[in-house]
Amino acid sequence: MKFSKLIFFVLSMGILSSLALVYFYTMQRDFTRNHREFLLCINELKNKQASLSYSILQDSLFTYSNQDRISHEREALLQSYKTLSNSLLLKEDTYAPVLKDLRTLKVLIDENIENIEEYLMLNAAVKNSLIFLTRHVEIATLFEKEDLMLYIQANKILKQFNNTLSMQDLDYISGKDLLLRSDSANDDVQNFIKNFNMHSSYLLQKYPHFLHTTKLILENTINNSINKTGDYFSELALNDFKALDLFAVVLFALFIISTLLIIILLLKYFKENKKLTETTKSLEYSISHDHLTDLSNRKAFVDDIKMLQNPHLLIINIDGFKNINDIYGNSIGNSLLRALAEFLKAKMLHITKSKVYRIGGDEFGILFDTIDEEKALEIARKLEKEIALHDFIIQNLEIHIIVSISSNNIAPILENADLALKLIKKDLTNRVIQYKDELNLKKSVKQNLKTIQIVKNALNEDRVVPYFQPIVNLQTLKIEKYEALVRIKLPGGTVLSPYLFLDTSKQTSYYYDLTKIMIEKTIQTAKKFPNYRFSINISMIDILNQEITQALFEQFNKNFSIASRIDIEILESEHIKEISEVQEFIKKLHSYGSKVLIDDFGSGYSNFSYFADLDIDIIKIDGSIIQEITTNERKHHMLKSIYKFSKGMGLLNIAEFVETREMAILLKEIGVEYAQGYYFGHPQEEPLKDDTVSL
Repeated sequence: MKFSKLIFFVLSMGILSSLALVYFYTMQRDFTRNHREFLLCINELKNKQASLSYSILQDSLFTYSNQDRISHEREALLQSYKTLSNSLLLKEDTYAPVLKDLRTLKVLIDENIENIEEYLMLNAAVKNSLIFLTRHVEIATLFEKEDLMLYIQANKILKQFNNTLSMQDLDYISGKDLLLRSDSANDDVQNFIKNFNMHSSYLLQKYPHFLHTTKLILENTINNSINKTGDYFSELALNDFKALDLFAVVLFALFIISTLLIIILLLKYFKENKKLTETTKSLEYSISHDHLTDLSNRKAFVDDIKMLQNPHLLIINIDGFKNINDIYGNSIGNSLLRALAEFLKAKMLHITKSKVYRIGGDEFGILFDTIDEEKALEIARKLEKEIALHDFIIQNLEIHIIVSISSNNIAPILENADLALKLIKKDLTNRVIQYKDELNLKKSVKQNLKTIQIVKNALNEDRVVPYFQPIVNLQTLKIEKYEALVRIKLPGGTVLSPYLFLDTSKQTSYYYDLTKIMIEKTIQTAKKFPNYRFSINISMIDILNQEITQALFEQFNKNFSIASRIDIEILESEHIKEISEVQEFIKKLHSYGSKVLIDDFGSGYSNFSYFADLDIDIIKIDGSIIQEITTNERKHHMLKSIYKFSKGMGLLNIAEFVETREMAILLKEIGVEYAQGYYFGHPQEEPLKDDTVSL
């Protein structure tokens, strides 16, 4: 599609999405307004009802009433309901259930209005009688001394009526004699008693009905019905909001995308036109140069070497450069690379037909055209010494580095030099090497490639299998568990030991596949042999690999009843800094009922701090100790020390590489709990059904 057509398409899409966005925004705005108005009406209705109830309550508690206010609020309540029921939203089918609820609410409101009418009539009569009695009592103060008790009695009765009114509780008058009596011959006294008792009797008759009506008004369920209607409405409206919002967001996103595309395309178009030549030059330079050191890069090296008839290459690699980055940070590491690049360029200035490259990472190359082999080697040795003695000042820090250098003039130049470099980095006594065919480095590479292919094929053809070696309880002479050991079956039937492929596999992604298959197949075998425990080997480094630990715990979850019989042997081959992650891993294993073993304890990497930091159950004593316990007194004492140490820590022991009866007896005498080795059984495809062994 041409650029102009693309612009037209994007612009059209933007206009259409904008129009659609405006349309739906209008719809949403109207809906939101109607929704808000409905909720405001709901709240207004609730407030009117609350105000009416409050006025009734206030009116019922005080002697003097304001019936006009109650009538006004009653009309306001009815008007609020009318406004609410006429909402435009209720004409939609979606809100038919809300309209039904409003009709039910109207019934409750009408009932309440009837009760209010009844209340107003009763209230007027009751309050008139109370007012009369309040004033009438004062007449008793004018009586003769012998009739003044009537004043006290009348006040007491009046107080009972007032308490009943203020507390809304009939207990103040129920079952009580609230009439006045007197034997006085005074006509005024008898008239006073007659009038007082007439109103008192009236109040006794009307109070129950009055209080009951008041209670009906104050305890009505109108508010609950209003809340229910409002909640139901909000629930229905929420679905409409979600649909409108989602569509508006989609349209808005389309509009933004269209606008951004137009802007990006226009900017790109003008930028490409303006800087085409400049960009081309920059690209050509960046393709052939390293941006950090400004040296020619690996591609330039590959292109240059093709032009030379007698090329000779030195590869210079910084030893431990990762540690420099870890200690000082990447910024200083990068500065150091630039400084070394300048150092090498300065040293090569006076050597003709030489060029310095950054081949990759912390590797530099010096390419010569037609140079004597010994001369090149001499330059390499001189460079190695000068670099070791040089003070690299980076950000006021004095940094010293050591380099390894390989020299090669045999094709393929780069590959052979790289092989020689890998070899020399393993040699702690020498830092410079000349590649020669006699080193047989390619043979090692070919063997590694062959091994990797064997592993790959075995994985694809399901020929990776676990072999199981028994672990015997030396006290009961019973096989209690088996260690799962990885094997590869070749098509011809030959079974490969892990020593032939495992180390090479660890350098590839196939290693993780091997571990996962061992976990799966060991668990399947454990299902068939419920009387035994099984252990699987995992290194400290593996524990930090989420892919492996996730595969392990997924299998545990799928086979929860088996997991408690699967133990993990942690290979103590390297020191781990992230001890907290290992602690968490062990804690999770214990939650399934698994036990944790430290393998090869007593070897060169033994770290006693593990036992303080890690919740280990069992230690496996390294075979290098066990194999000599009957012939080497020192190894014998080492074994005893390890046994005492483990006992003190509350740990069990498993002795590896037990190959003779004499070893087994000695281990039993010392107290070592378990033994494993050829004396009790070689690794085999399946565990034995008979779990008994003998010494």
